[in-house]
Amino acid sequence: MRSIAKIVGFFAGSLFLVSLLIFGIIHLTPGDIAEIHNLSPSTAHQLYLDRPMAIQYFLWLRGCLTLDFGISMVNGAKVSSQIAEYAPPTLLLTFGSLFLSLLVSIPLGVYRGLRPVSPLGKFISLAVYTLSSIPVFVLGYIVLAVVFGVFRFYVTTPPDGPFRFWPYVSYYSLPIFVLAVGNGTIGEFVRFISLEVQNVNSAMFIKAARARGSSLWKHFFRSMVLPIFNIIVTNMAVLLGGLVVVERIFNFHGLGWLSWEATLKRDFSVIMGITLVMAFLIRVFMLANDLLAVWLDPRMRE
Repeated sequence: MRSIAKIVGFFAGSLFLVSLLIFGIIHLTPGDIAEIHNLSPSTAHQLYLDRPMAIQYFLWLRGCLTLDFGISMVNGAKVSSQIAEYAPPTLLLTFGSLFLSLLVSIPLGVYRGLRPVSPLGKFISLAVYTLSSIPVFVLGYIVLAVVFGVFRFYVTTPPDGPFRFWPYVSYYSLPIFVLAVGNGTIGEFVRFISLEVQNVNSAMFIKAARARGSSLWKHFFRSMVLPIFNIIVTNMAVLLGGLVVVERIFNFHGLGWLSWEATLKRDFSVIMGITLVMAFLIRVFMLANDLLAVWLDPRMRE
C-alpha cells in the first residue's frame, strides 16, 4: 500500500507541476492577452485576466479540477465542450495506431528474437528500420498523394450523417497507418520485443521448462506483459506528439487539429486545456504501468 500511495502521490504532483509550467509559459509570452484579442472587460474578468497572475493560476487550476478550462478567447465557446467534441476522433486515432503497431510488431519482434540471424530476421530488421526512419510528415504526404491522387478514394472531410462503412474506413485508416508507421513506433516496438524475447529465451526458467517439455508460451506471455506495456507507455508521448502533424495533413478534426488552429489564432485558453488533457492522458498511462508493475512484481510491494 505504501508503494501505491507513493505512485499516486507522484501522479498528482507531476500533474500539478505540468499545469504550473503550461500556465507560466503561456502567460510569459510577450504582450497583454486581453489587448491581443481585444477582449471586453466582462470577458477578461471571466478569464481572470484582471487578477494578479498567482490568483489567475489558482482560479484556473480550480476550474480544471472540475473540468472547466474556461472559454475560448476567439469565439467564446467553452473549452471543455470543444475538447469533448474533438477528443473521440483523436482517441480512436491514437488507440487505432497503437493497436496496428502492436499487431505488426509483436509477431515480427518475436520471430526476430527467436531467429535473429536468419535471412528473414535480417530482412525484418532492415524493413522496419527503413520504414520507421521516414519522418511522419513526409510519409503522410506520400500516402496522401498516392491514395488520393492515384486511387481517389480517400475522404478528405469528416463523415457526416448515417454510418457508412467505406467513408469511415477511408477517413480513419490512412491517418492511423501513418501515425503508427511514420514516427518510428513499429521499429522501436520490434527492436524492444526482439531483445526481450532473446533475454527471456535464454533465462534459466525457460531452459528448465523446455527440458520438462512444458509449454513455453505461458512463461513468455507472463514475462513479456510488463515490458510490452512499458514500451507502450514510453511511446505514448511520441504518438500524441505526432497527432498535430497527422491530423493537419489529413484534415482530421481531432485535438491535434484543434490545437493547431488555436495556436494560429493564439487562443491560449484552448491551448492550455488541450495540453493539460494530453499530459493527463500520458500520466494516466504511466500510472497504470507503475500499478501493473506493483501487481506483477511482489518485490515492489515492499
